[in-house]
Amino acid sequence: MLTIHRPVKVKMIITQASRETLLHHYRSQVEQVTRELHQWQFEGKKLLADARKKATDVQSLAQERVAREERSRKEKLELLEFQIRQVENLPEGSEIDYSTVESPVQIKVGDAWDEIMVGTEIILKDGLIHEIRQGGK
Repeated sequence: MLTIHRPVKVKMIITQASRETLLHHYRSQVEQVTRELHQWQFEGKKLLADARKKATDVQSLAQERVAREERSRKEKLELLEFQIRQVENLPEGSEIDYSTVESPVQIKVGDAWDEIMVGTEIILKDGLIHEIRQGGK
């Protein structure tokens, strides 16, 4: 016998309470990423000003880094805005992927690998475990 860890999907049933919780979570993340973006824009200006005093290749590297960091944060904001719109438009009772956790499972010679690794799912409703599905059913 050997114990391995397999991934287990955690899904959430959308209710009014879970919708509000998710929206609050996503909006808090939007605020955080917006603050990070503004901080990076400030730091980027300093970085570019320092780079202007140096060689041309240092300037271009600094410009690339500033642009890449800003683009990354803007992409995060776009994704969060998309997630907010999705949560706002989902009908109650819909199931959405929430997270993934690991679960230990014992295996032995002769076990059917596909049956062991087929997705077990945990279904949450308003923060409580509502259902445990074996084999993703």
